[in-house]
Order: sequence, then C-alpha cells, then structure tokens
Amino acid sequence: MDTKFSVSVVMATFNGGRFISEQLDSIARQTHLPAELIVSDDASTDDTIEIVKTFAKTAPFPVRIVENETRLGYGGNFLSATRHASGAYLAFCDQDDIWLPNKLDVSLKTIEEFDADLYVHAATIVDTAGATVGLFAQNIGKRTVLTPLTLPPWGVFYGFSMVFRRDVFDIIDADDRGGHTFEWQGLLSHDLWIYFIAASLGRVAVDPQPLALYRRHDKNETPDLKGSLIRSLSKYLGIAAHQNLRRDSVAAHRSKILMDLSESESPSRLREYAKAASTYWDRIALFEADRINIYTRNRIHNRFFLCLKLLYEGGYRSYRRGGLSWRLFLKDLLFGVLQVRRRMANR
Repeated sequence: MDTKFSVSVVMATFNGGRFISEQLDSIARQTHLPAELIVSDDASTDDTIEIVKTFAKTAPFPVRIVENETRLGYGGNFLSATRHASGAYLAFCDQDDIWLPNKLDVSLKTIEEFDADLYVHAATIVDTAGATVGLFAQNIGKRTVLTPLTLPPWGVFYGFSMVFRRDVFDIIDADDRGGHTFEWQGLLSHDLWIYFIAASLGRVAVDPQPLALYRRHDKNETPDLKGSLIRSLSKYLGIAAHQNLRRDSVAAHRSKILMDLSESESPSRLREYAKAASTYWDRIALFEADRINIYTRNRIHNRFFLCLKLLYEGGYRSYRRGGLSWRLFLKDLLFGVLQVRRRMANR
C-alpha cells in the first residue's frame, strides 16, 4: 500500500456489542483498505472486546486493541486512541454505524482534489433495524472547499464523517483543547477539536454525498436530533449564550493557544494563519461576553441596548466576515432580549 495515502481508522468503543460487527465488516469492505484499525475500548462490560478480537483474526489489515482501565468518555477516548495512529490520514469511526464501501476512497480523492486538510460528508440516518429514516446533511449544500475562518465558529461536523490529514491532529496538543462548547462541564470532544483546528487553520472540503449509515438509537453517545418546535427554531438560529457555559472564556483560550503557535518555530505560513486566527478568536471572545450580558440582564431595555451594541460592532456579520451571523441576531433578540422561551413556559 502507498504510505502516502495510508489511513488509520480510529474507533472508540463502549458496550457496543449490539451493532459493532456490522461496522467492522463495513470497514473490511472498503475499496481503499485502511492501513490499520485502532479500537480503544472504554471499559466495556459487554462482549465488545471479544467481538473485536474475533474480527482481528481475519481482518485484511492490522487491528490494534487498547483497553482503558478507567473510562475516558467518548471524546477523550477518541483522542487518546488517535495518538496510537500511524497513518498519513485519520478517520474517526463510531461503533454502531455502517460505512459505504467507497467512503475512504472518496474521502482521500476529495482531499487531494481540493488540497484540503479535513473532509466531511453527509450520511443516511437509519434506525436499529437499519431502515432509512432520513438524511443527516450537516448543513452541507454542495460539494466545495472552505478556506480558514469562513465556517461558523461554534459549528460542528460529527466525528464519524471526518477524514483528515495527520498534520491537523499534530498541530496543537489535544490536552490543551479547553472546555466544551455545548456541555456544561468537561473538555472539548474529539470532533469539535478537529473542527476548530481545521476551520481556523486549514481548508475544509464538504460533500453532500452520504457515505455512511448513521444509526440512531437509545444508547447513542451523541445528542438526539429530535425536539419541540421552539427547540427546533432555537437550534436553527444557533447557540444561546449562558453564564454557566462560558464560550467567551473558551474563545479567549483558543486565541491564546493560536498566538502561542504563531510565535513558535512552525513553518511561516502556519504562523501567519495562526496569528490571523488568534485575532479572530479574540474578537469572538468579546462578542460572546456581550451575548452573555444580553441573556442575564434583568431589564429589557438593557438587553435590547446590548443587542444593538453588538450589532453595531459587527458581532452579527456573516461568518466569512468574522461575525456570528444574522441568525444569532434573531436568536438573541427573541430568546435573549424578549425571552420568548421563558414567556411561553410561564403561560
């Protein structure tokens, strides 16, 4: 196999015995076989490891099994396992999905075609029986490549849909990834971390082609896709600001580690990108601090003034112009200033 296109598939497992055999078989059927499969088990209590060991005996590629003595959580488990990978490219793999046979082949060809650092694709949503129930588009409208600092700052592409260059993982130590941006506690998850690095410093190729069957069931570690009408509207408009979820601090931390990178001995072009990204995240930190005030001030006129102030300062400009987008203006106006959700809850 050409080592230039060698791919390490990294799978994090936890009590995945119910579906993991189908996923393993789908990896073995890839038209571009991986150079290795790394399975890191997070202290499963079912037959997950036994199934993987049986598969490893006949797999058409080496299978390395890592058994954690204590649970790391799904994000920590993925990132810990990735450190064992040796491939020029890396692909995160969930334990309960099914990959289409051309997933890795299409991913690598698209990365090369667009000179991209990260490739992301859509998926078909299936139920526990494997029946199709929908499309998981990840807001991908067309096949294209996105340059640094043009994706939503707090966006996400799910890990199972990612294939990326090893360099993306090696640029900054994942131990310094900082706090989570959607959960109240804990460190950033593996896919959010790779999204941040690639979207800040690299080129991201996106593809609406579904290359995996994304299985939804009651044991998923990732969030459910359903919700009420108000919740759906809120999710469509973007993330809310909350005083207990300090995205301003997360953004400030990102600005610092990027500034440190810009002052390192890295290649000059990377240092230039890092400096620009550091300035970008510093502005995002200021915007998010203002947003928290919008959601926490008691008087409506104070909240309205802060929303207008952020609008005037460019906080709601498009992503491509370094802002948070017009959707978040509507979000903050409805749910921050007017407190629509709270008013409806009190009816």
